[in-house]
Amino acid sequence: MTVDRTELIRRLAGTRWHTVEVVDATGSTNADLVARAGTDDIAGTVRITTDQTAGRGRHARVWSAPAGSQLAMSAAVAVGERTEHLGWLSLIAGLAATKAIEEVTGLRPTLKWPNDVLLEDRKVAGILSEYTPGVSGGVAVIGIGINTAMSADQLPVPTATSLSISTGRDVASTDVAAAFLRELSDLLVMWPDDVMSLAEAYRQRSDTMGRRVRLVLPGDDEVIGTATGVDSAGRIVVDAQGREVVAAAGDVTHLRRID
Repeated sequence: MTVDRTELIRRLAGTRWHTVEVVDATGSTNADLVARAGTDDIAGTVRITTDQTAGRGRHARVWSAPAGSQLAMSAAVAVGERTEHLGWLSLIAGLAATKAIEEVTGLRPTLKWPNDVLLEDRKVAGILSEYTPGVSGGVAVIGIGINTAMSADQLPVPTATSLSISTGRDVASTDVAAAFLRELSDLLVMWPDDVMSLAEAYRQRSDTMGRRVRLVLPGDDEVIGTATGVDSAGRIVVDAQGREVVAAAGDVTHLRRID
């Protein structure tokens, strides 16, 4: 399903997104914006496609989908020197996605720390945020891929889903893109000065907080405990039998809930 750029621009009036780019296909919307950051002032730019052929997740994992079955979006945000709170940007994008999907479909997604959006325990979206130097200071490119029209036989793994599968109907990509980008613009107003409010909003949508989890760290170091919160840097806090373990997204190879 395609995205109507004219309609999207209309719906994003008054947000921080002043440049809207919709392309038929590209390798990676994140990579496209990152490549331009050194020569163009990309803050406030969003780039969107429904055919991303070389999407990436954390730890260089491949995230791919058949043409037209996924909505890929990247948004560039000026961050300057405020790098201590960069870990929150993926969490904010997840929050924006849950609110947008609920607005458009009536379903209530949850969040698996740090970058997965779930519908009934199945992944419907993944997020990747990247920091890069820009012509006017540091820039974060926040990318998300949402499975919109993917059919059951197109799912990359059995634990995935799509909006069309979960709702039983077609969901307009323009509606999802507009809702997500509006929510993202609104939530970014609280970043980085009010991460406590963001943390509370995140906890209400989290499928990880309060759960027993298994963290796998580099070198196959394993931590088992209860996820108790997210700190001011966006790191997960785990109570491992009285020992507090704090881990950033880049330090966690895998996180699994223990049911």
